[in-house]
Amino acid sequence: MGKIKDKIRAIISSPTFPQFIKFSLVGVLNTLVFYGIYYLLLRLGFFYVVAATAGTVAGIINSYIFNKLFVFKTKRRSISEVIKFMIVYGVQYLSNILVIFLCITYIGISAELAGIPAVGIGVIISFLGHKFWSFR
Repeated sequence: MGKIKDKIRAIISSPTFPQFIKFSLVGVLNTLVFYGIYYLLLRLGFFYVVAATAGTVAGIINSYIFNKLFVFKTKRRSISEVIKFMIVYGVQYLSNILVIFLCITYIGISAELAGIPAVGIGVIISFLGHKFWSFR
């Protein structure tokens, strides 16, 4: 039990931990933006791919602004940073559509609920991609 406590203390005292907390808060906001738009467009009769695309675009814009200025605090104005950021979100977008498709088609989850596991997987992809590649 002492080793677990030591590992937890090491993680919490790590300089990355506050950054992870901020990233998580931005992620919650991104999730609300994505899922709010996704759900609204589904209710308005849009196809789930269109709804997910619109939610993803809005989430990307929100994410770039807050991650650049609040989480990673990068001052660079680099086109390569934007391109890397967009590639990470391209991968996340494709994973979202795949997860939603699999949940609807093979598990039988409604389109409204299928967005939830997609968001969870997207969070993992975006944190790792931005931490170790986009805003490195």
